[in-house]
Amino acid sequence: MASGIHGQRLFVPPGLDLVVTHFASQVMPPTVPPAPLGQPFLRIGAHLNG
Repeated sequence: MASGIHGQRLFVPPGLDLVVTHFASQVMPPTVPPAPLGQPFLRIGAHLNG
C-alpha cells in the first residue's frame, strides 16, 4: 500500500490479482491519522474473487 500527500492511495494485495486506486485531493493536517482502508480493500478483493 502507498499513500499520497492529499489522501491518494494505491493498494496491491499479493495473491488477489487486484489493484485499487483511491483518488483524493483533500488536504489533511499531519495530526489527523489516515483512514484505515487496508481491510476494506481486502474485503472488496475477496468479494470480487468470490
